[in-house]
Amino acid sequence: MKKSIFASVFASFIIFSCQSKGVQQEQKNTDSSTEITEAVKKEHNSMNSLDWAGKYEGTLPCADCEGIKYIVELKKDGNFFIEQEYLGKETVYQDEGFYKWDASGNVLHLNSNVSPLVLKVEENRLKVLDQQGKEITGNLKDKYILKKTK
Repeated sequence: MKKSIFASVFASFIIFSCQSKGVQQEQKNTDSSTEITEAVKKEHNSMNSLDWAGKYEGTLPCADCEGIKYIVELKKDGNFFIEQEYLGKETVYQDEGFYKWDASGNVLHLNSNVSPLVLKVEENRLKVLDQQGKEITGNLKDKYILKKTK
C-alpha cells in the first residue's frame, strides 16, 4: 500500500514538473521572440534602411499664390538646404541648417528659419507632415510630396 501511494505521489510530481518546465520554456520562447522583434523594429527604419540623402523637389499648395515650389537637400552629416519659391509672386526664400530624426527613425524635423518642416522619409520621396507630425488628409493630401531628383 505504501509503495502504491509513494508511486502515485512520485508520478504526480513528475507530471507536474514536466508541465511547469513546458510553461517556463514556452514563456522563455515568447520573451525571446518579442525581444528579437523589437530589435528588428529599432534597426529597420528609414534612417538606416533607405538611401534618403539627396535633393527633393515638389510644388505644394498655397492659399494666396499658384503654389510653393520646394527644393530640399538633405546631407548625411545632418545639414540641409531649403529653397521655397512662391509661384506668381517672384518671392524666393532660402535657408540652411540642421535636421533631427525622431525616435522612430522615420521622420525628420528641419529647424528652418524660413519655415520649419516635418518630413516623413519614404522610398525616393519626402511626405510633408503637419507641425504635430501627422499626415495631411483631405483632397490635397497627394500634393504634399517632394520627389527625389538626385
